[in-house]
Amino acid sequence: LRSLKTLRDLIVRPRTVFAAYAARDRVTYTPAIRLFLGLVGLQVLISAIWGGWTGMLRRQIMDDPTSAEAFNQISNGRLEEFIQHYGDGTGVVQPILVAGFTALSVFVLGWLRRGLSWASRLNIAMGVLTAGSVFGLLMTPLLVLPGLPQLALISSLVVTVAYFLTFLRGAPGVLADTTAGAWGKAAIYATTLVLLVMVAGFFVAIVSAAYAIFRLNLSA
Repeated sequence: LRSLKTLRDLIVRPRTVFAAYAARDRVTYTPAIRLFLGLVGLQVLISAIWGGWTGMLRRQIMDDPTSAEAFNQISNGRLEEFIQHYGDGTGVVQPILVAGFTALSVFVLGWLRRGLSWASRLNIAMGVLTAGSVFGLLMTPLLVLPGLPQLALISSLVVTVAYFLTFLRGAPGVLADTTAGAWGKAAIYATTLVLLVMVAGFFVAIVSAAYAIFRLNLSA
Protein backbone atom coordinates (compact mmCIF):
# COMPACT_ATOMS: atom_id res chain seq x y z
CA LEU A 1 0.00 0.00 0.00
CA ARG A 2 2.86 2.38 0.75
CA SER A 3 4.35 1.62 -2.66
CA LEU A 4 1.06 2.39 -4.39
CA LYS A 5 0.83 5.64 -2.43
CA THR A 6 4.38 6.53 -3.47
CA LEU A 7 3.63 5.82 -7.13
CA ARG A 8 0.48 7.92 -6.97
CA ASP A 9 2.22 10.86 -5.33
CA LEU A 10 5.16 10.73 -7.74
CA ILE A 11 2.63 11.35 -10.51
CA VAL A 12 0.18 13.64 -8.68
CA ARG A 13 2.40 15.61 -6.27
CA PRO A 14 6.07 14.82 -6.79
CA ARG A 15 7.17 17.82 -4.71
CA THR A 16 5.85 16.12 -1.57
CA VAL A 17 7.75 12.94 -2.37
CA PHE A 18 10.96 14.81 -3.22
CA ALA A 19 10.72 16.77 0.04
CA ALA A 20 10.36 13.54 2.02
CA TYR A 21 13.33 11.98 0.23
CA ALA A 22 15.40 15.14 0.78
CA ALA A 23 14.58 15.01 4.50
CA ARG A 24 15.55 11.31 4.52
CA ASP A 25 12.04 10.35 5.67
CA ARG A 26 12.10 6.54 5.66
CA VAL A 27 8.49 6.10 6.78
CA THR A 28 6.14 8.08 4.54
CA TYR A 29 7.27 6.76 1.14
CA THR A 30 8.84 3.63 -0.28
CA PRO A 31 12.47 4.00 -1.46
CA ALA A 32 12.29 4.73 -5.18
CA ILE A 33 14.83 2.06 -6.16
CA ARG A 34 12.39 -0.59 -4.93
CA LEU A 35 9.60 0.92 -7.01
CA PHE A 36 11.78 1.01 -10.11
CA LEU A 37 12.79 -2.64 -9.76
CA GLY A 38 9.16 -3.57 -9.14
CA LEU A 39 8.10 -1.79 -12.33
CA VAL A 40 10.85 -3.61 -14.24
CA GLY A 41 9.42 -6.91 -13.04
CA LEU A 42 5.94 -5.83 -14.06
CA GLN A 43 7.24 -4.77 -17.48
CA VAL A 44 8.76 -8.21 -17.96
CA LEU A 45 5.44 -9.87 -17.15
CA ILE A 46 3.47 -7.59 -19.49
CA SER A 47 5.96 -7.88 -22.36
CA ALA A 48 5.89 -11.68 -21.97
CA ILE A 49 2.31 -11.57 -23.25
CA TRP A 50 3.71 -10.53 -26.65
CA GLY A 51 6.78 -12.74 -26.54
CA GLY A 52 8.97 -10.62 -24.28
CA TRP A 53 12.19 -9.05 -25.55
CA THR A 54 12.61 -11.98 -27.94
CA GLY A 55 9.25 -11.34 -29.60
CA MET A 56 9.82 -7.58 -29.86
CA LEU A 57 13.28 -8.07 -31.35
CA ARG A 58 11.95 -10.64 -33.83
CA ARG A 59 9.27 -8.25 -35.05
CA GLN A 60 11.74 -5.39 -35.31
CA ILE A 61 14.22 -7.43 -37.34
CA MET A 62 11.64 -9.02 -39.61
CA ASP A 63 10.10 -5.62 -40.40
CA ASP A 64 13.47 -4.43 -41.75
CA PRO A 65 14.95 -6.68 -44.49
CA THR A 66 18.35 -4.98 -44.20
CA SER A 67 18.56 -5.70 -40.47
CA ALA A 68 17.33 -9.25 -41.01
CA GLU A 69 20.10 -9.89 -43.55
CA ALA A 70 22.76 -8.35 -41.31
CA PHE A 71 21.74 -10.39 -38.27
CA ASN A 72 21.46 -13.51 -40.41
CA GLN A 73 25.09 -13.06 -41.45
CA ILE A 74 26.22 -12.42 -37.88
CA SER A 75 24.51 -15.60 -36.73
CA ASN A 76 25.79 -17.66 -39.69
CA GLY A 77 22.26 -18.46 -40.78
CA ARG A 78 20.99 -19.29 -37.28
CA LEU A 79 18.89 -16.16 -36.95
CA GLU A 80 16.11 -17.61 -34.83
CA GLU A 81 18.56 -19.01 -32.26
CA PHE A 82 20.43 -15.69 -32.21
CA ILE A 83 17.22 -13.75 -31.55
CA GLN A 84 16.24 -16.11 -28.73
CA HIS A 85 19.59 -15.80 -26.97
CA TYR A 86 19.69 -12.04 -27.58
CA GLY A 87 16.26 -11.63 -25.99
CA ASP A 88 17.27 -13.77 -23.00
CA GLY A 89 20.38 -11.67 -22.48
CA THR A 90 18.46 -8.40 -22.75
CA GLY A 91 15.93 -9.53 -20.16
CA VAL A 92 18.73 -10.01 -17.62
CA VAL A 93 21.08 -7.08 -18.27
CA GLN A 94 18.59 -4.36 -19.27
CA PRO A 95 17.29 -3.50 -15.76
CA ILE A 96 20.77 -3.80 -14.25
CA LEU A 97 22.48 -1.51 -16.76
CA VAL A 98 19.65 1.02 -16.96
CA ALA A 99 19.48 1.31 -13.17
CA GLY A 100 23.27 1.50 -12.93
CA PHE A 101 23.76 4.17 -15.56
CA THR A 102 20.81 6.32 -14.51
CA ALA A 103 22.04 6.20 -10.92
CA LEU A 104 25.01 8.24 -12.15
CA SER A 105 22.60 11.18 -12.39
CA VAL A 106 23.07 11.61 -8.63
CA PHE A 107 26.21 13.55 -9.53
CA VAL A 108 24.11 15.95 -11.59
CA LEU A 109 21.66 16.35 -8.70
CA GLY A 110 24.60 17.12 -6.42
CA TRP A 111 25.59 19.92 -8.79
CA LEU A 112 22.03 21.21 -9.18
CA ARG A 113 21.41 21.31 -5.43
CA ARG A 114 24.27 21.36 -2.95
CA GLY A 115 23.83 19.75 0.44
CA LEU A 116 21.64 16.79 -0.48
CA SER A 117 22.82 13.48 0.92
CA TRP A 118 23.68 10.56 -1.36
CA ALA A 119 20.60 8.66 -0.18
CA SER A 120 18.35 11.65 -0.91
CA ARG A 121 19.82 12.17 -4.35
CA LEU A 122 19.52 8.49 -5.24
CA ASN A 123 15.88 8.35 -4.17
CA ILE A 124 14.99 11.52 -6.09
CA ALA A 125 16.84 10.27 -9.18
CA MET A 126 15.08 6.93 -9.05
CA GLY A 127 11.80 8.71 -8.34
CA VAL A 128 12.05 10.64 -11.60
CA LEU A 129 13.02 7.45 -13.42
CA THR A 130 10.11 5.58 -11.84
CA ALA A 131 7.60 8.23 -12.91
CA GLY A 132 8.88 7.98 -16.49
CA SER A 133 8.78 4.19 -16.31
CA VAL A 134 5.08 4.27 -15.39
CA PHE A 135 4.29 6.02 -18.67
CA GLY A 136 6.72 3.76 -20.54
CA LEU A 137 4.89 0.77 -19.10
CA LEU A 138 1.55 2.14 -20.29
CA MET A 139 3.03 2.56 -23.79
CA THR A 140 4.40 -1.01 -23.95
CA PRO A 141 1.35 -2.51 -25.74
CA LEU A 142 1.81 -0.01 -28.58
CA LEU A 143 5.25 -1.41 -29.38
CA VAL A 144 3.72 -4.57 -30.81
CA LEU A 145 1.69 -2.69 -33.41
CA PRO A 146 2.87 -2.14 -37.01
CA GLY A 147 5.26 0.76 -37.49
CA LEU A 148 7.49 -0.12 -34.55
CA PRO A 149 10.19 2.54 -35.11
CA GLN A 150 7.67 5.40 -35.10
CA LEU A 151 5.82 4.08 -32.05
CA ALA A 152 9.09 3.49 -30.21
CA LEU A 153 10.04 7.11 -30.87
CA ILE A 154 6.68 8.35 -29.60
CA SER A 155 7.07 6.21 -26.47
CA SER A 156 10.54 7.66 -25.87
CA LEU A 157 9.21 11.20 -26.24
CA VAL A 158 6.39 10.52 -23.77
CA VAL A 159 8.85 9.15 -21.21
CA THR A 160 11.19 12.13 -21.72
CA VAL A 161 8.33 14.56 -21.13
CA ALA A 162 7.42 12.59 -18.00
CA TYR A 163 10.99 12.96 -16.71
CA PHE A 164 10.90 16.69 -17.35
CA LEU A 165 7.49 17.36 -15.80
CA THR A 166 8.17 15.19 -12.74
CA PHE A 167 11.38 17.06 -12.00
CA LEU A 168 9.80 20.44 -12.79
CA ARG A 169 6.84 19.87 -10.47
CA GLY A 170 8.97 18.31 -7.73
CA ALA A 171 11.80 20.85 -7.77
CA PRO A 172 10.31 24.00 -6.13
CA GLY A 173 11.68 24.39 -2.63
CA VAL A 174 13.57 21.11 -2.85
CA LEU A 175 15.87 21.32 -5.87
CA ALA A 176 15.26 24.90 -7.02
CA ASP A 177 14.37 28.20 -5.35
CA THR A 178 12.84 30.01 -8.34
CA THR A 179 10.50 29.13 -11.18
CA ALA A 180 13.20 29.86 -13.76
CA GLY A 181 15.61 27.69 -11.82
CA ALA A 182 13.12 24.82 -11.74
CA TRP A 183 12.59 25.01 -15.53
CA GLY A 184 16.30 25.20 -16.28
CA LYS A 185 17.25 22.40 -13.91
CA ALA A 186 14.39 20.22 -15.18
CA ALA A 187 15.64 20.61 -18.75
CA ILE A 188 19.21 19.79 -17.74
CA TYR A 189 18.24 16.79 -15.66
CA ALA A 190 15.75 15.31 -18.15
CA THR A 191 18.33 15.61 -20.93
CA THR A 192 20.97 13.96 -18.76
CA LEU A 193 18.64 11.12 -17.83
CA VAL A 194 17.69 10.47 -21.47
CA LEU A 195 21.37 10.42 -22.50
CA LEU A 196 22.19 7.97 -19.70
CA VAL A 197 19.30 5.70 -20.76
CA MET A 198 20.58 5.82 -24.36
CA VAL A 199 24.11 4.93 -23.26
CA ALA A 200 22.71 2.10 -21.15
CA GLY A 201 20.74 0.86 -24.18
CA PHE A 202 23.91 0.87 -26.26
CA PHE A 203 25.69 -1.34 -23.73
CA VAL A 204 22.62 -3.56 -23.38
CA ALA A 205 22.76 -4.19 -27.14
CA ILE A 206 26.50 -4.99 -27.04
CA VAL A 207 26.25 -7.32 -24.06
CA SER A 208 23.16 -9.09 -25.41
CA ALA A 209 24.71 -9.59 -28.84
CA ALA A 210 27.94 -10.89 -27.29
CA TYR A 211 25.94 -13.31 -25.16
CA ALA A 212 23.96 -14.52 -28.17
CA ILE A 213 27.12 -15.09 -30.23
CA PHE A 214 28.72 -16.89 -27.28
CA ARG A 215 25.73 -19.23 -26.93
CA LEU A 216 25.72 -19.93 -30.68
CA ASN A 217 29.43 -20.77 -30.63
CA LEU A 218 28.93 -22.90 -27.54
CA SER A 219 26.26 -25.01 -29.22
CA ALA A 220 27.99 -25.19 -32.61
